[in-house]
Amino acid sequence: MSNMGVSPLVGIDPSVADRFKASLRIAIKRMQVPQDQILDIVTQLAIMFETGLNLSAALEVLEKQAATPQQAEFVGSIRRGVENGKPLSAAMALEGWAFSPVALALVRAGEMTGDLGAMLQKVAEFMERDISTRKKVRSAMSYPAFMAVMAACTIIFLLVNVFPKFAELFGDQPDKLPGPTRFFLDLSDILRAHGAWLLPAMLVGLGACIWGARSREGKRIFDPLYLKVPAFGKLIKAVSISRSFHVLGVMMNAGLNVLEALQLAADVSGNHRYVELWDDTRKKVENGHDISETLMDNPLIPPAEAAMISLGERSGTLPTVLEKITSHHEKKVESAIKAFVAVIEPAMTILMGAVVALIVSSLIMPMFAISQVMK
Repeated sequence: MSNMGVSPLVGIDPSVADRFKASLRIAIKRMQVPQDQILDIVTQLAIMFETGLNLSAALEVLEKQAATPQQAEFVGSIRRGVENGKPLSAAMALEGWAFSPVALALVRAGEMTGDLGAMLQKVAEFMERDISTRKKVRSAMSYPAFMAVMAACTIIFLLVNVFPKFAELFGDQPDKLPGPTRFFLDLSDILRAHGAWLLPAMLVGLGACIWGARSREGKRIFDPLYLKVPAFGKLIKAVSISRSFHVLGVMMNAGLNVLEALQLAADVSGNHRYVELWDDTRKKVENGHDISETLMDNPLIPPAEAAMISLGERSGTLPTVLEKITSHHEKKVESAIKAFVAVIEPAMTILMGAVVALIVSSLIMPMFAISQVMK
């Protein structure tokens, strides 16, 4: 039978394998040239361009002073695109993994209005705010991730090194041992016999689950659930609203039409429910409705913010209103992060303590039984 439609390398659909390979290549590039370095490049490019240096010469300077070969290749790719006659936005799009749709749209708007230097500065400001928000969220997630790794390492150490030493004390009648003890003894035997391939396989499986959850279909399934998680849901909601409203305000101030601004707001929102919200809003605006009509009475948008947007549309001050809403939600992001950390720290401590206590008690219970028999 033909094997068409199945990848000979990985045994799965070629489109899935191709997407995985593309994601892996992008991840490697982002590690080689992180966002902090890209922000520094954009900031310096804006300064040099505004001081009168032409674009090609400014890019050449940045390429020569690059700290790493990967950074030099990154800037060189953009420079070659510009020297081949492409506008800066198109040249930057050649390295699309490094720039968000918002950044490319701002540069394109600067090219159309002839104010590229100011738009590059706006790109730098947008990137700086976005990087700051991401760092805050990652900082909040680092503690539970650290605790999870510590718990896993502790459990594996107990199962591999401690349980085998106690197993000899329990004799050759495992049926008489308590259920938890038998379970952990069996798990210890499995880990010692197959741990060399089982643990790496579990790590690969965990990575595949994370990649699947971050895929388009995974986001459609899991993103609505994230919003319902206590503390974490409020954090996701605050971040999504802050990013979306910030992009709307920046795009409208830059002179982009409302439909394109709404599309970009959907792209950067980060949660599938908000993507659906902004897509629905864009379709209604195309049919002559106001932005606020879709946001009113929607549980994803606080009523006060929807009312402010309605007022901004009627008074013609919508970009200003959006900036104020963004500033307010940046403070809410910080509050949500503090609330999330306040909930997750004791929860992770209790969970880790409970698991370790269960393992230790499964060792102690048979020893008490042995001591009673000896008495």
